[in-house]
Amino acid sequence: MSIRVSEIGGNLYSIGSVEGLTFAQMIAAVSVRAAAAYEAASLAKMNMMSFSAEKIRRISDCISAIASGTLASWAKERAFLESEVGIPNLPEKLDGYPACMAAIDAIKASLDALTHKAQEDMIDMQTLINRRDMVFNVSTSVVRATGLSKMNTAAHLR
Repeated sequence: MSIRVSEIGGNLYSIGSVEGLTFAQMIAAVSVRAAAAYEAASLAKMNMMSFSAEKIRRISDCISAIASGTLASWAKERAFLESEVGIPNLPEKLDGYPACMAAIDAIKASLDALTHKAQEDMIDMQTLINRRDMVFNVSTSVVRATGLSKMNTAAHLR
C-alpha cells in the first residue's frame, strides 16, 4: 500500500492522537484512514477477482476442448469442475455426443453464473475506488477551505 501525504505536510498514517491537531488536520487524518480502508478492501476484491478470472479461463478452455474433441484428461477436468467450481452430476465419460453436450451444458451454466459474479465484483470494486477518491477529494476540499479561511481572517486583521 502506498503512503499518501497530504497538503499539510505530514504523514497522516502516523498520527496517533488528536492532541495539537487543527480541525483540518483531524479531518484529513480521518479521511486518509477511511480512504486506506477503502483501498485495502478494493485490493482484496482485486485479488479475489484475479483468482475468479483464472477459474473462468480454465472452465472456458475446458468447454472448448470438449467441443473440439481435444480434451486430454476428462477425469482431471471433471475433478476440478466438481471440487473447485461445484458442478454436480457431470458424466463419468465423454463417450458420445449426448454426454459431451450434457457436460457442456452443465459447465456453461456454471460459467455464466461465474461471469455474472465477476461483473458484479467489478462493479463493487469500482464503487470502492470511487468512495476512496471521494474521501480524498472531500479532505482536500476541507483543508483548502480551512486554509483560505485562515488567510481571509488574517487579511481582515491587518
